Amino acid sequence: MSYNIESMEASVAEARAKGTEKSRKFEQSFDIAVNFRKKELDITKPENRLNQELILPNVLYPPATVCAIGDGEFADNARAAGVEHVVSKDEIARVGEDKKERKSLAKGYDFFIAATDVMPLVGRYLGQALGPRGKMPRPFPPQADLTAVVSQYQRTVRIRMRNTPTFHVKVGHVRMGDKEIVDNIVAVLDFVKSKELFERVGNVMVKTTMGPVVEVSI
Repeated sequence: MSYNIESMEASVAEARAKGTEKSRKFEQSFDIAVNFRKKELDITKPENRLNQELILPNVLYPPATVCAIGDGEFADNARAAGVEHVVSKDEIARVGEDKKERKSLAKGYDFFIAATDVMPLVGRYLGQALGPRGKMPRPFPPQADLTAVVSQYQRTVRIRMRNTPTFHVKVGHVRMGDKEIVDNIVAVLDFVKSKELFERVGNVMVKTTMGPVVEVSI
């Protein structure tokens, strides 16, 4: 099926207008909520609970943050690719044994990557914090070119459904044009469609961080 792009852009424009009526001390993001009909989606079944990363067509602001775990050439390549923080192999156990620091690390970054040789240590010391958040790192060999990987993560979101038949996901920022935001919304809806769940969608709502919700006519 095709989407009513003009109508979707109008919904985003309305959400922008309503969300920016009052001046804020920070720049707002755009989020959507995809709500499924409760009677048509039994979320007690694990297969009906979405938990997956999705690459959007347009980079979000600020871009998703990435933390790398590893040493040597891998760490150098990660820094060259623009990774915000690198945890060395020797630091893994120390961070993992400090509950507060372990939790802070897991909450502080959107995505994690790691050198293949440190993955056993990551699982042992950091898995308790990263696993439940769906943030266990992807492993890469030491010589991997991480530029494309980090760039991809900067426009990646995590679609995750918990205890209710709905999920919320960031799709834009006030710096972005309405068309760019709609392109990202379409990517999310295409993802839902690929999971054969589109016909079970009750409604889709869009809002800025501090603004009221606006229904998206799709």
